[in-house]
Amino acid sequence: MTMIKLFYFKRIWGIPDLSPFTVKVETYLRMVNLPYELIEGHVLKGPKGKLPYIEDQGLKISDSSFIIDYLKQTYHDPLDQNLTLQQKTSLIAMQRLLEDHFYWIGAYYRWFSSDKNWQIYKEALFGHLPVIIRDTVAITCKKKIIGRQLYAQGISRHLPNEILQLGQLDLDCISNFLSDKTYMLGKHPTSLDACAFGMLINLIQCPIDTPLKQYALSKPNLVNYCHHMMNYFFPDLIEK
Repeated sequence: MTMIKLFYFKRIWGIPDLSPFTVKVETYLRMVNLPYELIEGHVLKGPKGKLPYIEDQGLKISDSSFIIDYLKQTYHDPLDQNLTLQQKTSLIAMQRLLEDHFYWIGAYYRWFSSDKNWQIYKEALFGHLPVIIRDTVAITCKKKIIGRQLYAQGISRHLPNEILQLGQLDLDCISNFLSDKTYMLGKHPTSLDACAFGMLINLIQCPIDTPLKQYALSKPNLVNYCHHMMNYFFPDLIEK
């Protein structure tokens, strides 16, 4: 088996990556014990102009869901192959909530939050750039994200209290769905856990303090879930 190359942003904040989607892919790779190599990537070099992407057997695959589909088809599917039809339906529905709605609320708080939080995120994302161009690049990207992506998606059209309300409803749904289970669909991990962990750890354990983060911290089962996932799948990142 060739070594899979996973192109990511960077290790930071004591979590696998500042991108929930990169955390999703790396978590999946660890769940199924596939050997991989981490390489700091550049969004412009990705097949779809974003991270993460992987290289494997001469192929480049982008988008976390297509990456995991490829890995399942190429290296077997030990996590999801025995799920019932109802479980598979729940998996897809929850993944859509996490990635197509909840993600954008988290993005809003990172790019559109207080100046203190913006400085933290700017340093994490652009701190590697030369000082002479760092602020210019950061401001340009911020305008693009807020003015185009978040507005086109619709989140930034809402009032701040409305956005918080939407995020809280999502967290209520995720918390209720998890309930007292070890993993999202029961006693055993599935690919849904890779997705959920990527989203939740990037809210709960990042240094950007927002009302949405505080609401997540008020959910003991979500906090314990993130601690379990870190301890079980990323013990090497936990400070002793």
